[in-house]
Amino acid sequence: MKQPKIKIFGQIYKVIQIEFDKKTGRIDKIVYQVDEHKYRTVFRSDEMLSSSLTSKYKVQKPTFHPYHEYAYAPELECLFVQDQDI
Repeated sequence: MKQPKIKIFGQIYKVIQIEFDKKTGRIDKIVYQVDEHKYRTVFRSDEMLSSSLTSKYKVQKPTFHPYHEYAYAPELECLFVQDQDI
């Protein structure tokens, strides 16, 4: 099996870890490698906290959290790319 890759924020990255929801079997979390010793995480969610931390808003594409080094995306499966897509 080849190393999976995702395309997020206009860049292609190697996937390091994939976690699945135990009830639904859908991908819940992806950890990807940004640099040699730097990793980022994207979680499945269609809502995110605003920068004021007082309200939530809907996300329709991958979006970084305003204060942390992770992102939320409504669909994680669509981030995966094949070698011929690169």
